[in-house]
Amino acid sequence: MGYMIGIEILYGIITFIIGFIVIKRINKFTEKSFKKKMPTGMAKNSARLTYYILMFLLAMASLQVAGFKIESLLVAGGVIGMAIGFASQKTVSNLISGLFLYVDRPFDLGDSVDINGVGGVVEDIQPLSTKLRTWNGPIMRIPNEKVFGANITNYKQIAARRFVHKIRISYDSDIDKAMTIIKKIIDDEIFILKNPSPSVIVTGLLDSAIEIQIKAWTPSSKLYSVKTKILKTFYLALKKNKIKIPYNQLRVHLK
Repeated sequence: MGYMIGIEILYGIITFIIGFIVIKRINKFTEKSFKKKMPTGMAKNSARLTYYILMFLLAMASLQVAGFKIESLLVAGGVIGMAIGFASQKTVSNLISGLFLYVDRPFDLGDSVDINGVGGVVEDIQPLSTKLRTWNGPIMRIPNEKVFGANITNYKQIAARRFVHKIRISYDSDIDKAMTIIKKIIDDEIFILKNPSPSVIVTGLLDSAIEIQIKAWTPSSKLYSVKTKILKTFYLALKKNKIKIPYNQLRVHLK
């Protein structure tokens, strides 16, 4: 009897070893296959999840071969699993949300995004959380449950972005001349798109200035460099042509 039990345990160990070697090879194959269909980070996490499922099934099969009663283990495991489940609802919720993110794919590694007002670059997408390198540098870990339910803006997936800027000129300046100068600068900038066409309009007659609004589209990757360059050019050109950009001031007359 003892001999038979020993043989069954040996068979169980052999089953586990062979199965483990096979699963390792399957894991490499599935990861390569996933990388062809989805982003690198998601592919690794999907392959990892597949690996854990196969390892669990292998462990059950090995125990069965070794002579253990799987039914009893599953019942005991079910009770323990329920207790753990109640204690780790957030973890399960994050895991499920992570799976939905893999399917929905609102972003990929390296994308510039805004997640509920938090902006940055996606550093890693893990089964339970997403890591975001914020614009200021620190890495922020956001639970997948919050990411999946958040308002997400993906800037990398947008080919072009619009920038809006308002310039104020004094009332004694030539408004037509100012608008002509601004339009010429926009037309001369090669990274400002012709379609949609830019616009230069008067949007307000304020207490101490006339407000001119500029709207223009540019490739997403060039947004900040173009905006910095063009605002500097606006300032220098208006100053050169004696068009004043007033600062806020308050005049008090005493009688």
